[in-house]
Amino acid sequence: MTENTDIPFFELVESMRAMRRLKPDPVPMELIWKVLNAGVQAPSGQNTQPWKFVLVSASEPKAWFADRYAAAMEDRFGLSRDSEKRGVSRRRGQLRAIYHQMDHLQDAPYLLLVCGERDWPFKVAEKDRVGLAPPNYGAVYPCVQNILLACRALGLGAALTTMHQVFEDELHEYFQIPKEFGVVVTIPIGYPIGNFGEVSRIPAEQKTFLNQWGVTSSQ
Repeated sequence: MTENTDIPFFELVESMRAMRRLKPDPVPMELIWKVLNAGVQAPSGQNTQPWKFVLVSASEPKAWFADRYAAAMEDRFGLSRDSEKRGVSRRRGQLRAIYHQMDHLQDAPYLLLVCGERDWPFKVAEKDRVGLAPPNYGAVYPCVQNILLACRALGLGAALTTMHQVFEDELHEYFQIPKEFGVVVTIPIGYPIGNFGEVSRIPAEQKTFLNQWGVTSSQ
């Protein structure tokens, strides 16, 4: 596999699909370091950089995560783990990719847990700050987006999931993640099965109001 880092920015953004079907082929660690170092270039308030990563490549912990992920998908969305019980959907392409991820998540070369330092939002008064604060999502998601863009630039497939929230207590215990951090997203990374291509999105012009809600450029 060869990396392609000369993709024009807008072409890169417009072809950054969620790639859930990944090959088990090994990915050089040097590419993963490029991806993660792209992630940490993201801006954060006062340059606090409130992110940490758990990069999983060993078979046993990947299998542990994959088992719980599939169980959570079945429990929350009714997506059967038994292939013989799976029905036909009008969205067969997308559903096929989701089922593939359920069946083969443990085969992805890497599973990246992106963790964020816990920090109470400004809107929560001091007196109401009871228990654990949520991770600093606003600071961590730019880092996540950089990671996804870097994967695309290098020809790597990736698709974030937040299904870990269903078993997050177990996740923290298994990977010994300290309570000061929460897991924001999980990203399987590997060479994709299939091709990158144009994504289908509603144009910004149809999603934008001018100066106040409900006012569009055509009014």
